Amino acid sequence: MEKPVTLILGLGQLTGEAVARRFCEAGHAVIACDPQMKRVERVSDSLRDRAIVQHEELHTKIGIKNCLAAAIEAYGRVDHIVSVPPIPPRMPLTELEIDEFERLHMRSVRGAILMLQMFEKHVARRNEEDGETSGRRPQMGTVTFVLSLSARQINAGDFADAVVQHSILGVMRAGAIDLASKGIRSNAICALRPRAESEESWLKKRTPLGRASLADEIAEAVLYLSQPSSAIVTGETLVMDGGRSKLSGVIEIDD
Repeated sequence: MEKPVTLILGLGQLTGEAVARRFCEAGHAVIACDPQMKRVERVSDSLRDRAIVQHEELHTKIGIKNCLAAAIEAYGRVDHIVSVPPIPPRMPLTELEIDEFERLHMRSVRGAILMLQMFEKHVARRNEEDGETSGRRPQMGTVTFVLSLSARQINAGDFADAVVQHSILGVMRAGAIDLASKGIRSNAICALRPRAESEESWLKKRTPLGRASLADEIAEAVLYLSQPSSAIVTGETLVMDGGRSKLSGVIEIDD
């Protein structure tokens, strides 16, 4: 049986590397791409020969095409895509530089849309090549976006992050409807990241479990959303916030 092939677009601080490692452990062939060379070098050294890691821009047609081409050249196809968009810097509304925000916003949304469009074309070509055998598969492909909790819950001062992440969430949800008939599922994970917890200590009082999501926990959730056992799940958002969205008020923490 052929290995499933997973393409990771964006490494983030730790999340992309954790996803790559977990998918490798699960028997996937993995290709990971990121626009920051330092991250590419770090993850390449960490994973060594377990995954292909390369430097590519992820908001341009040629960049995403190169990522898909690398996977196809190495393994013949792509089954799953995991997108980890960059988190914009802290940018409150009152201090917003509209030109800079527009650049960040459009890069993120453009990259998400281009990725869905190009993946759909790749899956369609595979369907034509496979013929009737493709109809017996529970799914032809999955896309999972890994977003910050700002896509669902907003902290004061995080205007830019909230708008950008929420826009990508909209792309995921609309894409899930348009791509369902193609056998492609689209979902998202919104996770409370360690960065927020370290910068805003008061957030621990808002989190019943008292901590942020671990990169390995996010990776495990991403793996679940790629598996045939979740083949009925599309257009959904898995929130990993330690119970924060269910809490009214704050938790008293003893010093």
